[in-house]
Amino acid sequence: MKIPVQLLLILCLFSCTHQSNQKDQVLEKLDDFIAHSDSSYSKPYYRTDFVTASYYINKKDSAVCQVMKDSSKTIRQVIIAKKNVRTFFAAFYSNGQLQADLPLDEFGQYHGNTTYYYPSGRTESSGRYEHGIKTGAWKYFDEKGRLLSTDYYDKSGQPVK
Repeated sequence: MKIPVQLLLILCLFSCTHQSNQKDQVLEKLDDFIAHSDSSYSKPYYRTDFVTASYYINKKDSAVCQVMKDSSKTIRQVIIAKKNVRTFFAAFYSNGQLQADLPLDEFGQYHGNTTYYYPSGRTESSGRYEHGIKTGAWKYFDEKGRLLSTDYYDKSGQPVK
């Protein structure tokens, strides 16, 4: 099972440098969880974007890691949950690029500085979530990295005019 993760790591080395650190952190977290899991199993998954789901279980921490792969065996999504609350989430495009860097709070909601990426690896948008709600300044970029706009959100997630 570690071969696809290592293959993804090799792909990371050839991706955009501004994104490689986040991808490396995701892969390290995944490798660490798999290394400390008590058991694992895989099953078919019947969605158009995912074909298989592999589950790694750590009974000591009451944690489960779910790794979703597409038909070419590329990792498309990783979710780690502890006591049924998401503690980690990562999604990838079919070319192996990270879709978003989404930190989570203790309730499994997006919380903290966030960056969304285009399939090319360039930044699509960046901003901050506070317990699942967009807050403050959010910057949006085009595929070439040029700033398109900056939107502002209040503490309740409403756009500020």
